[in-house]
Amino acid sequence: MIILEAARRALRRGALLGSVSLTLMTAGEARAETPMDRPVEFHVSGGDLDHALTQAADQSGVHIFFPSASVAGKKSVGLSGKLTVNQALARLLSGSGLSWHLQGGKTIIVSASSNITLGPVRVGGMVTHQDPTGPGVGYVAENTMAGTKTNTPITEIPNSIYVVTKQQMIDQQAQSVQDALKYTAGIYSGTLGTNASGAAADSNGAIYQRGFTTTQFVDGLLSNSVSAGETNFLERVEAINGPASVMYGQTAPGGMIAMSLKKPTETPLHQVSVGFGNWGRYEATVDVSDKITKSGSVRYRLAAIGVTQGTQTNNVDYKRVGVLPSITWDIDKKTSLTILGSYMYTPGTGVTTAAHYPVVGTLIDGPNGRIARSTFLSTPNWNTNSATDAMFEYQFNHNFNKFVNFNQTFRWEKSDFNGKETFWDGQKVPGQVYIRPEWIQDTWETITLDTRLFGKFNTGPVSHTWVVGSDFQNYHDNWSYKRDNASPEMVVDIYNPRTNYTPCFSSASSAGCNGWDTASHYDYFQEGVYFQDQIKWHKLSILLGGREDWVNYKGHYSTYTYNNSTGQNTSGMTYGNDAPEPAHAFTWRGGDNL
Repeated sequence: MIILEAARRALRRGALLGSVSLTLMTAGEARAETPMDRPVEFHVSGGDLDHALTQAADQSGVHIFFPSASVAGKKSVGLSGKLTVNQALARLLSGSGLSWHLQGGKTIIVSASSNITLGPVRVGGMVTHQDPTGPGVGYVAENTMAGTKTNTPITEIPNSIYVVTKQQMIDQQAQSVQDALKYTAGIYSGTLGTNASGAAADSNGAIYQRGFTTTQFVDGLLSNSVSAGETNFLERVEAINGPASVMYGQTAPGGMIAMSLKKPTETPLHQVSVGFGNWGRYEATVDVSDKITKSGSVRYRLAAIGVTQGTQTNNVDYKRVGVLPSITWDIDKKTSLTILGSYMYTPGTGVTTAAHYPVVGTLIDGPNGRIARSTFLSTPNWNTNSATDAMFEYQFNHNFNKFVNFNQTFRWEKSDFNGKETFWDGQKVPGQVYIRPEWIQDTWETITLDTRLFGKFNTGPVSHTWVVGSDFQNYHDNWSYKRDNASPEMVVDIYNPRTNYTPCFSSASSAGCNGWDTASHYDYFQEGVYFQDQIKWHKLSILLGGREDWVNYKGHYSTYTYNNSTGQNTSGMTYGNDAPEPAHAFTWRGGDNL
């Protein structure tokens, strides 16, 4: 029988489902092979999709049913040549959002939804491991070198280790290491407020770790910098809570702070930023890294910062310029050398010894109420707090084989501090306080070296990560302190503290000064050998280690007092010596982790 064209049009007008077929069917043809997989000569003109499907049905001899509303307004390309029905429908429905499936051998249903079932998909790739001294990923760092001096997952170390990643420092806008640690478990940071910056040499009292003052290390070596740690030069800051002396020698009982400097990257990095903030802050930073040679075996990195800002206290500013250049040379596939240097000049550290205030006029009302938080109770003309730092470092690595590796890190560091300030010396009467001028000069020179062999091996089902090494610290501290003991003491009105004063520090009788001059020199030398074995069996991790140290320190100080204010020359000298004190000690530790 023949399905008439008029019947087809009536179905399309009256139902959602339209059908097109112009097929002569006989009993013999019902048993014949369907044309689905036979090439058919198509001549379908482009245009409306419903017309194109109708022509395709006429020329192929198959039934095609489709929702009228789904094809309304859709266009299709034409067909010309020999194609199978599968190929023809794929071209006609391309880009229409419609799909089709075969039903009953010669009936094709076009669906309004395009549900495509994909075959098996195989995904390939490599598992990447984070750099244990790198910036981490987001707020997460998985591995660390701190605490063990080996690339170890943090979850396998008995110590409690917290990593402040680079992203966290950026998001929190931490301006110093002291700021970066304020949200770290086990750390009480910024305890002295604006009276200290948390620098390595003077962090005592500014940063507490598990109830003790802490020790700061940079790239695994002791630091005695008098400048606050510059976060723009760091990849990460780590707090290793708990004893760490087995691998580092003498450290604080509460733990240590570890920092990793920026080094050349394997992928190019080009970042420049400018910014501003409250207290009149203006800042510019540069961080660029790229290859020097075409092969990338020699790479460089340059980080720099320039910043100026005020603080909540009048006449106390923070100003700094600094640069950290570095270069990495991959000598061969197994050997590399990285050289770093830095210079920082901080003419205004943003802290002051004048940041002390009386109870009356702050916590409770004084004669004229309470003073503003911006009040500066000192002398604007005697108000300098500056620091200068210089550093050189190299890191050498060599891989002998899959069992033995070698690393050596050396750093020389020199740091100078100059403080011309006054200190609060008590309250005279409500609304008036005493202050005394002082002059502090401090110079630290530190030389440190760490040399170690490390590697991995297995004993049956037990894996071992071992390290043996030797390190030393040698530093010198020269400290000078002058005080003006003029009597009566200088008095400041807390409600009108506009006072300039020229201190008198001369011991000459004609100067008429009253004061003292103290100088001290301190030397410290420590050398140690250490070993460690990180044993892992299934999910059990055991850490065993030991260390032997040899220490020698000595000190010398002198205090010269003078009083020429009455026209009489009265002076005295006091000496003190700490004789060389050689000592040695053995330290061990063990721990497990499940």
